[in-house]
Amino acid sequence: MGCCEAPRTIAQSCRGGRGHMTLQDYFQSLRSHWVVIIVLMLLGGGAAYGYSQLVDPEYRAEAQVMVIPTRGESTSELLQGSNYVQSLVQTYTLLVVSPTVLDPVIEEVGLDETPNRLARRVDVNVPLNTVVIEIGVTDTSGESAQETANAIASELAVAVGNVSPLGADEKPAVRIETISPARTPTVPISPNTRNNVALGVAAGLVAGVVFAILRRRFATRVATAGALEEITEVPLLGEIPEAADNQTLARIIRAQPDGRVAEAMRQVSASLKFVDVDKNRRVILVTSCSAQEGKSSVGLGLALTLAEGGRSVLFIEADLRRPSTARYTQLEGSVGLTTVLIGDIELDEAVQQWGRPGLDILTAGAQPPNPGQLLSSGELHRVVDEAREKYDYVILDTAPVLSVSDALWLSTMADGTLFVVRANRTKGTDLARALSSLESTRTPVVGIVLNGVRGAAKNPYYTDERGKGLRPRLGRRNARG
Repeated sequence: MGCCEAPRTIAQSCRGGRGHMTLQDYFQSLRSHWVVIIVLMLLGGGAAYGYSQLVDPEYRAEAQVMVIPTRGESTSELLQGSNYVQSLVQTYTLLVVSPTVLDPVIEEVGLDETPNRLARRVDVNVPLNTVVIEIGVTDTSGESAQETANAIASELAVAVGNVSPLGADEKPAVRIETISPARTPTVPISPNTRNNVALGVAAGLVAGVVFAILRRRFATRVATAGALEEITEVPLLGEIPEAADNQTLARIIRAQPDGRVAEAMRQVSASLKFVDVDKNRRVILVTSCSAQEGKSSVGLGLALTLAEGGRSVLFIEADLRRPSTARYTQLEGSVGLTTVLIGDIELDEAVQQWGRPGLDILTAGAQPPNPGQLLSSGELHRVVDEAREKYDYVILDTAPVLSVSDALWLSTMADGTLFVVRANRTKGTDLARALSSLESTRTPVVGIVLNGVRGAAKNPYYTDERGKGLRPRLGRRNARG
């Protein structure tokens, strides 16, 4: 929704959850989590290499034997013998791993295992359309694998001679002849360190990509403007960079009027003017989902930037439960809104000038025992109406929506609500709930400010980038409020 379009209702604007991710979202997720992906790839490759070094190597030796008919003086006899041998080859592969063959092999080689265990280390293969039997043996010792394979080939020849039918000459009709004895292998077949490392790196890559996508897809906290757009269609009026540890937004704007924070706050002010241009929205309610999201700090910063062009602005601290403006501004906090509401003093006498000409502050005053009753009273309506007549803009700072109902009461006195969202702190579900709560009021949410954005782009036009203003690693002080 463009900033000049009429704001939608809360029910229309709040999507109630995260939508489908676009291709750009996937790329952004991978870029945001590239460190995690690289670390998982290195961990996967390292784990695979360590595993390869810990497991015992295995060697494989192979002997090849041929099944040959013993009779074949004529062409017809050769053909019959060949067909006969073809029918027996598959049977002889079973004979290779039988106790008939393996028992003598165990005794000859001196193996300390049963025929069944030895059979698990033996593989037998017959190439297609051949009478050749390939006998492979796997062992942790290359010499033992070679000796065992050759012993099996020899014992298979003996076993075939014993089970083969006899011819007219009282000799076996089939014999086994070794055509390629096993040789001692020098390279293990496992572990294959190179392949294992490659698989480990690939597994780490897949795990990293899945983590990045799932983290983005099911993230519970709003971190970027893109994530905000997936939750609501309420327009984003601006992104405020995270402030230094010992600074507030208002103090930074005063100290660095040409810095990133001041410029970001001016963007919010300018966007606010263009939202629904046919409406004269002069009383703005500033609130958030919960505490520590920076609503008071953003409200003060907005008041400062609105007063820059010679406009008169009144900032009213209507958060009577956790007031903080007096601490931010170093103004007198004992006299303020509560003093005016109980009739001890008039509005003109309670306001204090601060920051720049044209900006007045009405602090919360003494903390009352019944803040809800004071804020819902008709006297507060009178104070706001009086301020509307005397000032170009009135900024109402109120308690968070999900904490108490103060914002719902005060929204009826405002022309629009400005919602503050703290990057990496505000939960998407909380934002959806808060916006839905405001649906019961007639006051539209004119926009959202994303506060405390990390890694804001640097620009040499900003004075704090040329000097020693904001620090690269910024803190959380402006989250208070």
